[in-house]
Amino acid sequence: MTSGLSTSPSGAGRPPSAGLRRATPWACPGSRGPAWLLGIKRLIGDQWGVAAVEFALTLPIMITALLGTVEIANLVKSYGKAVSAAQTVADLTAQSSALSTAQMDSIRTAAQRVLDPLVTNTGNLGIDVISVGFDAAGTPSQLWRYQWGAVSGSPSLAGATGLGALGESVIMVRLSYVCVPVLHHIVPSKTFTELSYTRPRLVRKIALNGVGG
Repeated sequence: MTSGLSTSPSGAGRPPSAGLRRATPWACPGSRGPAWLLGIKRLIGDQWGVAAVEFALTLPIMITALLGTVEIANLVKSYGKAVSAAQTVADLTAQSSALSTAQMDSIRTAAQRVLDPLVTNTGNLGIDVISVGFDAAGTPSQLWRYQWGAVSGSPSLAGATGLGALGESVIMVRLSYVCVPVLHHIVPSKTFTELSYTRPRLVRKIALNGVGG
């Protein structure tokens, strides 16, 4: 008498669990490898992680470039204003037939306004105005001098050689400005010195407080 149940020949003699695959305890269900290896693969393939690493590497370079651009712009602006201020002092001085110390102080104030918004005071700005006369040989000599602020030493008059004849004069202005960088704790200060020469427009020699006219 045959039973209603049939057995497969291939499964004969096998224990009930022989057809099941034992799960590895350190592998994720349904995965092909250890959990830590899959985590590394996901990290490598994560585009957000790659972007974060690239940003962290390039950020110092970007900040350095930005600060360098700011410092260069500050230096260029300071130099251009120093040149304009020196020319302003020379031009305003040459427009007078006679001057007083109070008038020279007003001209100095005008130079400070040209330098705005840069900080100007007696510690970082020096204005040296000299009326230069000439002898028969054309040798320059000082007729009078006005000084304000951070002025050190006496400028050479050799630059005025050939700019006038006997009985004539020129106004020589030496302006120095100390530019303080934005990163003054890291970048050293830079001093700009500009010379400007102008002939008097109304008279041959301009007097200062009645001297040198």
